[in-house]
Amino acid sequence: MQLSIIIPIYNEILYISKSFESIILAGSQIESEFFFVDGQSNDGTYEWIKKAIKKIDNCRLILNEKKIVSHGFNSVFNDTKGDFISRVDGHTIYPKSYFSDAMNIFSKNNADVVGGPANHIGIGWKGKVIANCMMHPFGVGNSKFRISNEEQYVDTVPFPIYKRKVLEKVGLYDEELIKNQDDELNYRCVENGFKIFMSPKLKTNYLVRENLIDLSKQYFLYGLYKPLVFKKVSSGARIYHFVPTMHFILSIFSLVVFPYNQYSLYYFFYYFIVAFIFAIKKNMRFKEALYGTFAFFSIHYSYGIGFIQGYLKRVKIFFSKIVLPFSSK
Repeated sequence: MQLSIIIPIYNEILYISKSFESIILAGSQIESEFFFVDGQSNDGTYEWIKKAIKKIDNCRLILNEKKIVSHGFNSVFNDTKGDFISRVDGHTIYPKSYFSDAMNIFSKNNADVVGGPANHIGIGWKGKVIANCMMHPFGVGNSKFRISNEEQYVDTVPFPIYKRKVLEKVGLYDEELIKNQDDELNYRCVENGFKIFMSPKLKTNYLVRENLIDLSKQYFLYGLYKPLVFKKVSSGARIYHFVPTMHFILSIFSLVVFPYNQYSLYYFFYYFIVAFIFAIKKNMRFKEALYGTFAFFSIHYSYGIGFIQGYLKRVKIFFSKIVLPFSSK
């Protein structure tokens, strides 16, 4: 077997039909097998997949009792037979040649893991504005797979294809991570000397959240688990990972200082102006630019708050390990 494709899914009924079709079509171009791992969806996703796979060879549907992506992937890994392992999801649309192009890239480049840029797209106008913000450096920093379309070696990619021997050496997903498990695994690969290659030939269409509440939840969780990722693989940390947290701390400081110095509010004013300028460059109508400004707010503050909470959680655990031995004496 050339390729095993693992698809952890949960409540993807809005996107699953297009995503499923693209995964099956891309996988059919080479020798492959499919593992849909459902985290106990309650929106009809499980039933939809169960019906859709009936006439497809080498396609299985497995129930993920723990729901989380990392456990879902790990639980079926030993059942896979492919020389290459791919992890994709159910809210992304993949090009027809995604997996066949990946095999060609492996044969022509010194790469152990390959993937491509994620072209963020929205369904409604709010989703399209959010997508633009998530692909802008002001929104996400130097996240290569979001802001660049150039061929290059990187430290992480979405929806990667791994050589099987890579995972057998560095291990699978860390199940302590609810989010950012992909980043942690990819950082671990790089730390162990493996190379991750990003190619525009593997560009996917990633369907973003369609409102600010869901966007904020997404980025809060990204921030929450990032300190744990860096504890496990410190080499993955970059300056841009800490900028939203610094911004949040400065915002709090400005509010605290305000009763004593009214000029402190200039910090919020300048941030709002800069955010609006970048938003209006990506979205021509005033309504969209204003919504984009608040999308930037959601990304930065949600991530920053999550990061601080995640860091404090790590500190609490650290001190509890110190205090408990003494308290037991």
